Amino acid sequence: MKNVFLIIVTIITFINVNAQTPPIIYVAGDGSGDYNCDGISDQIEINQALDFVANNSNYTTVYLKGQNTYWINEPIFISENTTLEGDTNAVVKLIDNAGWNTKFKPLIGQTGLTYTSGLGDPSITTGNITIRGFELDGNRQNQTEPSGNSYYNAIVLQNCYNITINNMYIHDCLADALQTGYDLYGFDINLQYYNNRIHRSGHDGIIVINCKNFKIHDNIFTDNRTDAHIRVQNCNHFKIYNNIGGNNPNRQYTGGIGISMQANGDTPLNDAEVYNNYFYGKGYYYGIWLWQRNGGGTLHTHENVYIHHNIISWFQKGGIGIEGFHNTRIENNIIQSDGGLENTFPAPGIVFLGGDPTNNISGFQTIVKNNIIVDNITYGIDNRQPTIHSFISDYNCINGNLLGNYNNVTSTTDMYANPKLASNNLFQLYNTILNTNWTNANTTGDYSGDLGANEAKLMYHLKSEFGRWNGTQWVVDSSTSPCIDAGNPADDYSNEPTPNGNLVNLGAYGNTAYTSKSSNPSSIVDINNINDFIYPNPILDKIIVPSEFINAKYAIYTLTGKLIKFGTLNPNEIKISELNSGMYILKIRNYNSNKIRMFKIIKE
Repeated sequence: MKNVFLIIVTIITFINVNAQTPPIIYVAGDGSGDYNCDGISDQIEINQALDFVANNSNYTTVYLKGQNTYWINEPIFISENTTLEGDTNAVVKLIDNAGWNTKFKPLIGQTGLTYTSGLGDPSITTGNITIRGFELDGNRQNQTEPSGNSYYNAIVLQNCYNITINNMYIHDCLADALQTGYDLYGFDINLQYYNNRIHRSGHDGIIVINCKNFKIHDNIFTDNRTDAHIRVQNCNHFKIYNNIGGNNPNRQYTGGIGISMQANGDTPLNDAEVYNNYFYGKGYYYGIWLWQRNGGGTLHTHENVYIHHNIISWFQKGGIGIEGFHNTRIENNIIQSDGGLENTFPAPGIVFLGGDPTNNISGFQTIVKNNIIVDNITYGIDNRQPTIHSFISDYNCINGNLLGNYNNVTSTTDMYANPKLASNNLFQLYNTILNTNWTNANTTGDYSGDLGANEAKLMYHLKSEFGRWNGTQWVVDSSTSPCIDAGNPADDYSNEPTPNGNLVNLGAYGNTAYTSKSSNPSSIVDINNINDFIYPNPILDKIIVPSEFINAKYAIYTLTGKLIKFGTLNPNEIKISELNSGMYILKIRNYNSNKIRMFKIIKE
C-alpha cells in the first residue's frame, strides 16, 4: 500500500508541474513557477522547463519570472520552435569561478551545440528560436580564464535559422555576446537582432558568420573590446541600422571597431546597407572597416556596400577603412575621426588601404557624396593605392583635416568651408556630454540607457537661422551652415522639412525629417527686376551671371519643381539651348559667400 501511495503522489506531482495552460511554462525563484529554482545550479530547472516545451507541441515558451537571479554553473540549452523570455529583472548569471576552462562553451546555446572553433555539423540545423526580455550576466570579473579567448560566450547558436533576439541586457561576458552562423557560406539565417543592450563583452558584441538575410538594428553597444561592436564575416544581403556603439572615452582597447565587415577573398560580401548608426571612440581601429582577409576573388567579389546617414567619431585608425571592396557608396555621413582629442594616431576620414595583393586586381572605385568630413588627423579622403583604386568625391564638405583634404583624390564639386555644426568642438562634446555620462556610470555601476549618445548626436545638426532641431523643438541660430542645400542637385530632398531650398543638405541628417531648414525657396526674384544681375532674359542660347559667381553651383527646375539641369558656372555662363521654350526657375549658390539667388527665367 505504501508503494502504491508513493506512485499516486508522484503522478499527481507530475501533473501539477506540467498541466499549466499552454503555451507558457513559468520558472521562478519564489515557488510560484511550474519549475522552481533555489539559487544553486538553476540551469537544471530551466533546462527541464525547456525540454518539456520541446517535447510538448502545445507549449512554445519558457518564461523566467523576476525579481530573481538564476545562478548557473552549466549552460542552458534551447531547442527549435522555442521561446526563452523573462522579466527585465530576471537575471541569469554565471557563478563565481565557474572554472569551465573550455573554449566555445556558452551560457546559452542550442540543443546539440558542439564546443568547437567551427560551427558544428552543417547537416544539422535548428529553426525558430527566440530569446528576449531578461538580463544575462557573464560575471567576467569573477572568472579566471582570459578575456577575448572564446571562454564564456553569452549566447552561441550554431546552424540556426529564424532567430529573434530582442530586448535583452547582456553584459560582462568574457567573449562574444552573441555568436551565430554556419559552416557553409550562404546560409539563410533570417536573424532579427534588435533593442538589445550589450555592455562590456570581451570580444564582439555580435558576430554573424557565413550567413545571409539578417537585420541588426536599434541596439546599444558599449565597451566591447578586442574586436567589434558588430562583426559580420563572409555574409551578404543584410542591413545594420539605428545602432549606437560607444566606448568609455577614458579607456582604450585593442579593438573597439564599430562595424567590422570581413570576407575571404573568394567569398562574396555584397548587398549590404549600413545606415543611421552612431559610433564613437575610443576604438583603436576604424569606425566602419571593410576588409578582405585572404587572397582570391575578382574585382566584383566584394561590392555594393551602401553606407549612409551615419555619424562616426574618434576612431584612431580612421573613420571608414576599405580594402578589397569595389563600388562602395558612402553618402550623407559625418566623419570626424579625432577632432583634436589626441592627435597621436594617423587617422584619415575615409581611406582605401589596398586590394588583393595576390591577384593584383585594379579598377576599384569608391563613391563619396554629400558627406561632412572634418577634423581628421591626416587627410579627409586618403587613397593609398591610386594605381588600382579611385575615389569619386562629389558635393562633400571637407574641412580641418591636418594633412589636407585629399591624398590622391580630386574633386570639382566639394566645398572646404567650416560646416558649422551645432557643436564645432568635438573635445567639448566629449567632455561635457559623453565623459560626464560615462563617469557617472562608472561611479554608480549603472550602464543602462545610451550614456549620453543621443544627446551627443544632436550636436551634429547643422546651424541654421531658419530652424535647427535640438531634440525637442526647432531653434534658431545666429548663423547658417554652408552645408544646407549643398548636396548633389540630382539627389532626393523630399523628406526634408520646409523650407528646404529644393536641395538636399550634407551630413547625416540630409533628406531626413529633422534636417536643418533653409531660407524659403519661394523668394524668387521677379524677372522684371533682374537686368542688373543676369542677362539676357528671355533667353535664346545662354545666360550670363556676374563674375562673382564663377565656380558657383546652379540648378534649373520646372515650375513644378522637377530638376532638369545642374552644374558649375565656369566661367560665368549657362548654356540652355537644349531646353524647350517656357518658364523655369534658376537657382545659383556661391558656397564661399553662402549667397543664394533664385530667378524666373524664360527660354524662347
